[in-house]
Amino acid sequence: MLAARSGYKYFADIIMPNTCAFCEKVIKWDRLLCNECSENVPDTFDGLILIENTNGAVGVFYYEDDIVGLIYKLKHGGAVFNFAELCAGFIAEKLQKRDISSSIDIVTSVPMHISKKIVRGRDQAELIARFTADKLGKPTDLHLLSRKMDHTEQHKLERDERRIHAEDVYSAAKKHRDIKGKTILICDDVITTGSTIRACAAQLRSMGAKKVYACSAAVSSVYKDRSNKDSIIP
Repeated sequence: MLAARSGYKYFADIIMPNTCAFCEKVIKWDRLLCNECSENVPDTFDGLILIENTNGAVGVFYYEDDIVGLIYKLKHGGAVFNFAELCAGFIAEKLQKRDISSSIDIVTSVPMHISKKIVRGRDQAELIARFTADKLGKPTDLHLLSRKMDHTEQHKLERDERRIHAEDVYSAAKKHRDIKGKTILICDDVITTGSTIRACAAQLRSMGAKKVYACSAAVSSVYKDRSNKDSIIP
């Protein structure tokens, strides 16, 4: 990915100084964190979430404290590229540790409707997917799934409402590539109840995917109470 290439970062730093993914302090062009933040990285999630229709999901940080604000900035502005790249590096490590990375054929993301992407100027799940694919050395295909135009805020819905809503808004993209027998990694910014990933994975399975893994920059803090368990059912 262009933003991950050292040459690009070096010249970009001349115009816009590189900043720490956490505190936004100006740092050297080839770093993601300042010295202080690199020594105080928040706890990370090491389990595997067994979301229906997937073969498992990994996440990086817990969705709490300062991470909530960083996810918001990832969606709307501020600490964007460095935080996304930092999370992608952790995701790649976790997938490699579980011997999952070598089996992945394609990296994709939970789709955002084009109207919302235009307003925000970015798609945070797509950004994470691009960086993760870069870290893993895998190809991306961000046009496997589509989302209906919908203004419902998923995080405001109850658990059962989230599941029903997700099943209604996500579908296979028209004229998508053939993924029969492929192993797909789908990326998102936050995994809470798993409803979004569950619905998207179901579509990928119906399209012929052999296996579907998922990943996210953050997971709900409720999983912290079950951190001693390797396999967690949401």
